Amino acid sequence: MEKNIKSLNDLTIAIHEINKKYKISEFVDDFKNAIGKKSTDILNELKNDGVTNPFQKIINASNLISDKQIQTLVKISDQINLKYKYDSYLEECSELREGFLKQRSDYFSARATTSVKAKDTISSLFELSGSADIILSDWIDKMLNKIRPNTLDIVYENLNGKKTKTKIGHHSVSITKNYIDAPLIDRYHGINAYDSFLLRSFYDMNKNKWVYVPIRLIISLECSADIQDL
Repeated sequence: MEKNIKSLNDLTIAIHEINKKYKISEFVDDFKNAIGKKSTDILNELKNDGVTNPFQKIINASNLISDKQIQTLVKISDQINLKYKYDSYLEECSELREGFLKQRSDYFSARATTSVKAKDTISSLFELSGSADIILSDWIDKMLNKIRPNTLDIVYENLNGKKTKTKIGHHSVSITKNYIDAPLIDRYHGINAYDSFLLRSFYDMNKNKWVYVPIRLIISLECSADIQDL
């Protein structure tokens, strides 16, 4: 599947179309109904997690349910997969995500987070979990604190595909009776694991406010001053 996805929003639209093609909403209903007939305990654990991929559900619940219950989940997934061709669905979603990231392989974020080239199960789960995005965003926060009052020059692609250039810097949290100035709560863009990307807020020195930055879409990141000693 060769598609030129021009923005993160376009990726979500494409994923949504694949969801409709494979009737994923019906798949989820059948999956939950089948679980409910086997075990209400499993259903309660998975009911409100917001995850579409049943194997992700299994991973999320692995610390909360027994090995026997996990085997039940796997068996149910295998049975329903035959009806909805879920493997093909996952393959199409994966191809879209990989194509989107391949077009942006020269971005700073891609070079900073790509340490495993092999296509194995562990690296795939690590990628879809967004763990690399969290590690990178935490590193940026630490750097901003370390170099203050210096700033970082950043170029990133916003959700609509527009390249944005600005400066980000450390900004102390301020809480008073009538006013709160603090980082925004982390958000995840997307409707499933394949278009899910972390949005972390940084203080935009040009706009004098906190702005969300899609971590995986950071094109370049440079210091505005000589910080080689750091």
